[in-house]
Amino acid sequence: MRRTLAFLAILLFAIPAGVSLSGCGKSNHTQFCQGSSGPRTGQTYNIALEPKYYGKSVAFGQTSTFSSPVPTDCQGQETPIQAYKWASSNPALVDINPVTGEICAGQWNRHSPGGVPDYTTCNPGTATGISDITASGGGATSNRVRVYVHPPVANVTLGNPATATSPNPATNCSTNPSTNCCPITNGSVITAAPYDGQSCISQKDTRQIVARAFDAAGQNITCSIGHPTFEAVTNNLVAIDENGVATAQQPGTTVVRVSVSNSSSEAGYFSVCPPASIALSSTNASNGTVAINPNTTETLVTQIFDTKGVPITGLDLTYTSTTPTTVGASTSGILATFPSTSTITALCEPPTCNPSPTQYLGLFGTGKPVASNSLLATASGNSGTQMWISSTESQSIVPVDFVLGNVGSPVHLPYAPNSMVISQDGNTIYLGSDRALMTFNAGSNTLAGQDLSVQGPVLAVAPNNSTIVVTDPARKITQLYSTTNSTAVATFGGVARRAEYSPDSLYVYITLSDDASSAPTKLIVYNGVNGTSTYDMSATGANDVAVTVPSVGAYIGGNSATVARSYCPNTTVSPVDYYPVANGGVVAAGADRLAATNDGKHILGARLPAGGGVPTLTDINVTLPIGECPLSGVPPTFTNTPNVLTVAGVNATSIVEVMPSSTGQTVFLTYTPASNSPVIPALLPAYRPVASGPGTLSFVTLANGATAPVAGVFTTNNDTFYVGTSGDKKIHVINTNTLIDTSQFDPKIPAASGSGYATPNLIVQKPRKTT
Repeated sequence: MRRTLAFLAILLFAIPAGVSLSGCGKSNHTQFCQGSSGPRTGQTYNIALEPKYYGKSVAFGQTSTFSSPVPTDCQGQETPIQAYKWASSNPALVDINPVTGEICAGQWNRHSPGGVPDYTTCNPGTATGISDITASGGGATSNRVRVYVHPPVANVTLGNPATATSPNPATNCSTNPSTNCCPITNGSVITAAPYDGQSCISQKDTRQIVARAFDAAGQNITCSIGHPTFEAVTNNLVAIDENGVATAQQPGTTVVRVSVSNSSSEAGYFSVCPPASIALSSTNASNGTVAINPNTTETLVTQIFDTKGVPITGLDLTYTSTTPTTVGASTSGILATFPSTSTITALCEPPTCNPSPTQYLGLFGTGKPVASNSLLATASGNSGTQMWISSTESQSIVPVDFVLGNVGSPVHLPYAPNSMVISQDGNTIYLGSDRALMTFNAGSNTLAGQDLSVQGPVLAVAPNNSTIVVTDPARKITQLYSTTNSTAVATFGGVARRAEYSPDSLYVYITLSDDASSAPTKLIVYNGVNGTSTYDMSATGANDVAVTVPSVGAYIGGNSATVARSYCPNTTVSPVDYYPVANGGVVAAGADRLAATNDGKHILGARLPAGGGVPTLTDINVTLPIGECPLSGVPPTFTNTPNVLTVAGVNATSIVEVMPSSTGQTVFLTYTPASNSPVIPALLPAYRPVASGPGTLSFVTLANGATAPVAGVFTTNNDTFYVGTSGDKKIHVINTNTLIDTSQFDPKIPAASGSGYATPNLIVQKPRKTT
């Protein structure tokens, strides 16, 4: 007995800890997802196969692959699987490589002669239907991915979900979004009103779009293609989700691309309503005017409504100023750097605002520009003036600084200029000549460069200083010359006579003749988006051009009439006329020279009889359309009332310029004198426009034996007009308030002949701080 008890005691102490006497103790290393049984961690529990919601679409004979399946355990942690076994629920319809998962809408080759590997050739089937694909591995099977097999898609269009073709024609897909509504199968739910393409959609509104698919025979195969996807070709106009619900974002029309069976095509369009009106104001504006303090930003305020009266926000507007050198305008507001007056306009201009593909131009008003009302901004204060004076009779340019009170020494030029313009920022002066284009640095008063490949007069410089218009009478060409690349952006046949840019630099209007000796009978309008539009103006002539304020078009002065053209394309004709004659746009009053006042109320023209003589001045009182272009597609109406005045007391050979101040309150007329009997003392015509009807014409008597005012410039604050004169070859200082020739100074421009001085007939200026 003692021996038995001792043996049991030894045996008891020899049993390892954690093991019961019955021998049923267990290890705790195995982890379960829930409690002590069920799926284990680290063991494949789920396999995700995409696209699991909308499946795949394949045409007869097409092949397709799947992205790699994602295996996870019961806790969602990814698990390793070395290989999958792929399966098709209908292998007669959709054959599948069991190793790679590549599918064939038909039958794969197997055991082909000549050693052709299996699963490399897809033999097309002819049956339409559905098969479910799965991938298995690690003891788990993936979700099903539905594959739709159908004839090849030849055409896809957008349709109205309310009239969707379905297996059950009685089904109304807008109210019963069941799987019978074949354009929106497999879980898609109609959540928005149908898009029928019959009207535009306002910002933030939603519409349901669907696709219609047709085979080569024109049969509707929509019900067999599965779930298409949609994409807007133009960015930022509309967002389309996976269910085909489109949310309108910004105005314009975009092509909608539909993808199905591994291919995509343009199926239709989606239009977001354009602005009907842009009301422009500022923080301190009242009745369309605002007084601003120099170097203090005045915040601009816009209220924009679309063609359905719905407010629009976030519009990409372009803000323009008629005097950007002194008063700038941008999204930040109005900022004046010098005292001046400027007209500010907000423009919605394609393609950055309200764009449209060419084939849908004008649809519901998209693809067309929209202008705001004008805001007149005036900055008061004092500033000085810097001026540069040259002559077509000299190889020199003379700088004048009125702050320092001196006339600088002449700077020699390599060639005699035939023209001179200054960039809006006042930093660069471009001088054309018969030999080369010369560039002059206004800051250092030095010649910056010359381009011997470019000859002829410089007619205009873009407000953003990107290009200039140069014409070569010898080669009979006109070009837009890039100021940064020193190359031609565009070249036109003919000799340009006049040119003017729109304030935003998007448009340039150019009048041309066939050669230097013939009259100008052609108008070219160039736009970087629409390209070049050419118009035959032989019926009236095309002597000069003036861009309207706001820049909704331009007036072209001819021999027998002045013609207004709109920037609203006429989409009722084919091809589209991008710059049509406005309704009521032909005014029976010719003009050799033309100008627009910044208040947008006057187009001023001056005309001489054949052979010279006494000029006539025409003040066309205008009412310009603002807001949207006509939805009908026809040109808008420009209201024109001409007032003709005889400029008695002047005997001229040619009109040089019609020169309004930036306020539009005073207009001067410069001209060359009649060679046979010039009027001495010469008179400088001064015109004061009024709101309607003819204004007041008066004259400034020029002192010191001047024979004619041949060139001139206003100071930025408009209180002084500097005019160069023939005869005495001086600069006369005109007080624009009293219309008195207050003083004169001699620029002493050396004549190219080497003897005496030249007539100052080329003048440019920029403002300067007084301290």
